Amino acid sequence: MSDPYGRTWWGRKWWRALETIGLNYPDQRIVKGRALAGHGAVTGTAIEPGLVSGTVADTTGTFDASISIPVYNASAWTAGMTALSLSPSCVAGLLAGRLPKRIDDVLAETGMRLLPKKFVTEDHNRITTSCGCADTREVCAHIMALALVSAARMDDDPWLVLLLRGGPTRDLAGRLRAARLASMEAAQPVA
Repeated sequence: MSDPYGRTWWGRKWWRALETIGLNYPDQRIVKGRALAGHGAVTGTAIEPGLVSGTVADTTGTFDASISIPVYNASAWTAGMTALSLSPSCVAGLLAGRLPKRIDDVLAETGMRLLPKKFVTEDHNRITTSCGCADTREVCAHIMALALVSAARMDDDPWLVLLLRGGPTRDLAGRLRAARLASMEAAQPVA
């Protein structure tokens, strides 16, 4: 049976992003988080710009949990959309309804990254968490469960990854076309 959390490269990279703040293998928090996620203990999951939140219940109580990540501003997304519009493989992937594997490489040219990368310390790569349980570590089993459930949602809807970083999620084809045209107009010599 395949892993229901992180079936896509972006879903897997999202929940594994917790490694950037101290979660490593093997770790019981992963096992407990998987058990909680698999038993439907995570409810009310919401993904919005800069925040994944939900409620996680276990034998000790019910806890509000959240994972925060910085959002890029409109000018950063304008530059990012221009870079993406100039990459045929990115345009093809996005128009096919998936995140192309090169998307982070292309966005990196403009100083952006969709999903955090271990050992990269830029401010836009920082994840913070919050959970009301007694575990004082940044990643508890509840945060792990929330990350897994949100990864499954991102697997099904890759635009949630863009939304999480404050990016465009509607009319992506039109936005890519407009960004490409704007970059072509900017490249025209002035007479």
